Amino acid sequence: MGARMARSGPKKADLQRLAGVLGKRLRELRNQHGLTQRAAAARIGVGPLVLRKLERGSANPSLAVLVSAARAFGVPLGRLLRK
Repeated sequence: MGARMARSGPKKADLQRLAGVLGKRLRELRNQHGLTQRAAAARIGVGPLVLRKLERGSANPSLAVLVSAARAFGVPLGRLLRK
């Protein structure tokens, strides 16, 4: 009793790196599809401001947004998070 549980979640630096990878991938996919941020945001189901923040790596999307983005661009979910 009284023993502390070790934190096993991701570190802040890891999350920031992952957000950057996601942002870069979203921008690449949007450009490959010839979409503006407004058009891509509508396709994903988020506002243009949210997409801008995602592309900059300054927002953490929900799982629902990640799935929607993958579907919008016709890619597997894992491809959004790989370098």
